[in-house]
Amino acid sequence: MSDAVQVLSAGSLRHAFPEIIKAFREETGFAVALTLGPAGLLREQIEAGAGFDLFASANMAHPRRLAAAGLTENAVCIARNRLCVLARADLGLTTENFLAILSDPEVRIGTSTPGDDPGGDYAFEVFDLVEARYPGRGEAMKSRSRQLVGGRNSPPMQAGKGGGYLITDGEVDLMMSYSSNARLLAADPAFAVVDIPDVFQPRIEYGVAVRRNANVEAGLLQDFLLSARGQEILCEAGFSPRG
Repeated sequence: MSDAVQVLSAGSLRHAFPEIIKAFREETGFAVALTLGPAGLLREQIEAGAGFDLFASANMAHPRRLAAAGLTENAVCIARNRLCVLARADLGLTTENFLAILSDPEVRIGTSTPGDDPGGDYAFEVFDLVEARYPGRGEAMKSRSRQLVGGRNSPPMQAGKGGGYLITDGEVDLMMSYSSNARLLAADPAFAVVDIPDVFQPRIEYGVAVRRNANVEAGLLQDFLLSARGQEILCEAGFSPRG
């Protein structure tokens, strides 16, 4: 696999990349080696000299920073996502009572880790949007939230369970989650997957950047992600088209 395209990717793309890799190899004959992790930590690894050909991030900020530093070509948006709430079913959370439930000081809120993982940054952006409309509420949510995943010191996620196990194990009552991930638990009666009201919804764009002076294969993979087939695979994995 030494000649494979080396991809460092945000963990939230884990359900999309296997099919992308398969289809890309069928179309071009080129192999891909995939490493998953929190995008902020992957960006730090690249800045520290880690080898890669293409970086896929759950935000545009990290690949743009690498481009500004001259480590990659310009960042390109490949998909969009939404943030939702994965809650225990008996909490009674709905989009309509979102503000009231999350404002309850007894409700335990879980998030990913801001700075290390864009998922945590987006969750805190939700709280900031709440704060802008309802002073005091958003800051209270932020102060009560527990950053349980996606951090440099976080324990490994339980395979195939997303953040749901943190709810079923009683760590939290709800988790701020990407819709592309939470949808996989929508049929489980233990959970409710609830969309966040648009007024509190952050703008979530996924970006990729190719290493400066990378082989042509890395550019072809970026092109494939932007192609009709690549976009179709991303949509099948719960993402929205980049346009």
